[in-house]
Amino acid sequence: MWFALALACSSPEPVPADCPALGVDVDLADAASGHREQRLTYTPAWAAAREVPLHVWYPTDATVGDPVSYLGFFDDTASLGNAPLAEPPDGCGFPLVVYSHGYQAWAGNQTDVLRQFVRNGWVAAGPDHTDNTFADNLEPHPVGYDLTRTADIVQAIDQLASLPADDPLAGRIDTDRVLVLGHSYGGQTAWLLSGPTFDPVAIEANCAAGGCTDAERAAFEQPIDEPRVVAVAPLDGSAGTDLVADAGWDSRSKPVLYMTQEDEGAADQYARAAAAGVTWVQVAGACHESFTSTDLGCAGLPKDEGLEIVAAWLLAFGASMVREQPDFSDLLSGDVLLSERTVVAP
Repeated sequence: MWFALALACSSPEPVPADCPALGVDVDLADAASGHREQRLTYTPAWAAAREVPLHVWYPTDATVGDPVSYLGFFDDTASLGNAPLAEPPDGCGFPLVVYSHGYQAWAGNQTDVLRQFVRNGWVAAGPDHTDNTFADNLEPHPVGYDLTRTADIVQAIDQLASLPADDPLAGRIDTDRVLVLGHSYGGQTAWLLSGPTFDPVAIEANCAAGGCTDAERAAFEQPIDEPRVVAVAPLDGSAGTDLVADAGWDSRSKPVLYMTQEDEGAADQYARAAAAGVTWVQVAGACHESFTSTDLGCAGLPKDEGLEIVAAWLLAFGASMVREQPDFSDLLSGDVLLSERTVVAP
């Protein structure tokens, strides 16, 4: 594993007063959460109207709830559908983490990790990116679809920030300082939300090959600037796009935790983006699905051990970035290691 730290600065809202410290308590066997599903309905400036399922996991004191299933295929017995919300700490709403799933995946394929956030006092959310899930995948995707995925994340934050007054979650989520996670293709979504500048030459080449509307071209003219996103964590997902030239990564404004398997290809993305500040963690023995709840077998790393490493790093990074807690500075600087599978090198 290689690790480097040089965090960029942005200008998010200040940390709310009187917020309790966030922990890094990982226990995969004790991680029930409340769950609800709602819809994002909106129209990006460069695309047709979208209807996107949004899953929300939240703290609850209940022990029973409605059955939960994702895409009609995948049951989740540890999520308690429509269970009552636990009371948030006095003086502070629940911090928010939003997850972007991979290519032809779904938000619920990350529940083991997201529930570790919930058990440590967070609300977690994730859209099923319409036109790119296990149940529906549109091919070929328009050139602007990479931006559409980022818009799903921003729209999710918007919706959770403006819930009607009679909603139990209304006013109880801190949407001013948000952590965004993404796996695989969702890692690219997270990278793009860190704010790189798009390459106009590459955009025009993609438009020439795949066709673009004037609205799509216009959408790429500026970096994605979402001040509520204070940090991002791509999980085994490089930017994977030629829409950003090497110099474009220097304009990023968000700290990045980049977690990967031992893969020389990850070094290329790190080299492109490191100048603007990236914490890069390689997990020895990991494979691509070591970073999600999906268990497709990984000979080099037991599933639970991998998830515990990933969750602990993400929780520490989230506490440091969202609540500016100094508790984990030794971890993020590489002075303390979570596991013998984590090796620090400049």
